[in-house]
Amino acid sequence: MTTDRRALLIGSALTPAALATAAVAQTPPSTGQLVRCALFVSDVEASTLFYRDIIGLPELLFEGALQGAPLERLLGLAEGVGVRFRILKAEGPPYGMIALFQVTGQTLTRVQKTEGTVNIGEGVLVFHRPDLDAIANRLAAVGQSFLSGPERLVDTPQRRTDREVMLRDPDGVLINIIERA
Repeated sequence: MTTDRRALLIGSALTPAALATAAVAQTPPSTGQLVRCALFVSDVEASTLFYRDIIGLPELLFEGALQGAPLERLLGLAEGVGVRFRILKAEGPPYGMIALFQVTGQTLTRVQKTEGTVNIGEGVLVFHRPDLDAIANRLAAVGQSFLSGPERLVDTPQRRTDREVMLRDPDGVLINIIERA
């Protein structure tokens, strides 16, 4: 058998396997449903007040403290450091929760951001609320500044004109609150 003919036969035999591999490679892996966002905060009490009383996550799902070598390795913390945490959620199923983590026994570096704008690599927590004016008034009453006041934006696919506001939480996490039209 000539080398060209042998290569053709081998290539033909591999074609179904190559196609199957290509099909598998194009299927995205399933990571499951996003359940919660974990935030490292400077003061778990202040952040609890903000997310529970102002943003509207009234239910305490779980709270506690963690310490030990596995936690230290997972988070890159020094030996003997601990973490206090609280998981807050809206009423209903346990999805869309906020987990607040405060490291104790080690000073953490604050993420540097340019104020007054969004930053590359910055996440945004997005909440849908039916009462944008009421929440904006509560935020203003506690001295919360806004990146923007309520703005009316057009949602291109549905042509809705939602109202939105952008602000930062006590540790600078960007928050977008949307009132659906």
